[in-house]
Amino acid sequence: MRIVALGATGHAGTEIVRLLAPRLAVTDELVLAGRNPAKLAATAAEVSGPVRLSTAVVDATDHDAVRTLFDGAQLVIVTVSRPDLVGRLAELAIEAGADWIDTMLSTPTKLEALDALSERITEAGLCFVTDAGFHPGLPAALVRWAGARLDELVEADVHAGMHVDWKADELSDSTVAEMLDEFDDFTMETWIEGRRRPLRWSECPTVDFGPPIGRQQLVPMPLAEMDDLPQQYPGLRRCGFYICGFGPAMDYLALPVIAVMAKLARLRPVTIRFTRWCFTRLANQKPPHRLVVRLDATGRRGGQPASVSVSVAGADSYLITAAPVVACLSQLIDGSVRRPGLHCQAQLVEPNRLLDDLAEFGLEVNRAG
Repeated sequence: MRIVALGATGHAGTEIVRLLAPRLAVTDELVLAGRNPAKLAATAAEVSGPVRLSTAVVDATDHDAVRTLFDGAQLVIVTVSRPDLVGRLAELAIEAGADWIDTMLSTPTKLEALDALSERITEAGLCFVTDAGFHPGLPAALVRWAGARLDELVEADVHAGMHVDWKADELSDSTVAEMLDEFDDFTMETWIEGRRRPLRWSECPTVDFGPPIGRQQLVPMPLAEMDDLPQQYPGLRRCGFYICGFGPAMDYLALPVIAVMAKLARLRPVTIRFTRWCFTRLANQKPPHRLVVRLDATGRRGGQPASVSVSVAGADSYLITAAPVVACLSQLIDGSVRRPGLHCQAQLVEPNRLLDDLAEFGLEVNRAG
């Protein structure tokens, strides 16, 4: 199998290819693609395994170069933070007859571009996986894990707490711009009391994640992967993904300003610089670092009330982003979950095997119930 990783030199891209390479065979080829030759060489030096490894200097905006890159590939991994390019990149993958997985944030720009191609993807017999990573990527998979353990699922909230180093000074402009698009699209909507509605601030849950994260008030974060869960589990009265903020100074002082600036296209370059400065000065946390994703679910089993829980935790935010992607890739490559169409990672992957792989990659995985 020829696998192309476009954007392999970014933090998440490097971690994905590092974890993936040892799982591939000597007959496989892994092509690391990016704009910077020096960064490609550095990434290649971190990759080991039986797979045949090569590099390609390619700019994602150069469609002719990307067409040549994708030619002969059976699978493309897209980690570039350019949702505005998704439509064209996806078309090139379809032309090449390659499956697809991307780690971009769950923004309307990306999802609308892929939705517009969904019929072509299915007709071509290709499997396109979007919203791969941690958020999006994990929350709905954890809910599905719980759904398999209860006869009826009634409440299933996923909570995420973070105490991390954002490495904002190393983020590309396109990555910061993607974050701004997410801020611009933010709403407080979630599934509560058996319907979708905006949550009031007074209803936002407070969760104690233990040190070093501590007790945090969380806000709902809409994810496309969560949208179909009420239909999959008709008894659901409450189901959402909730995440903590970046710290008081960032949350209450900087973010309101950034949210206004993000809506003004002419200010985009200034907004990117200001956002990076804010993350570097106001959002970075001192060690020890930790990120926790936790599901607490209730329902019924055997006619009796029952509860289950599962958590995934680690100190490295890029590992906790990359590990679910590679776990999904393993299932996609061996064909166990591959089926034609457009899918969210969290709705395609087999949850138990996903959790087993996350533990194998060094994350803390705890299951109860």
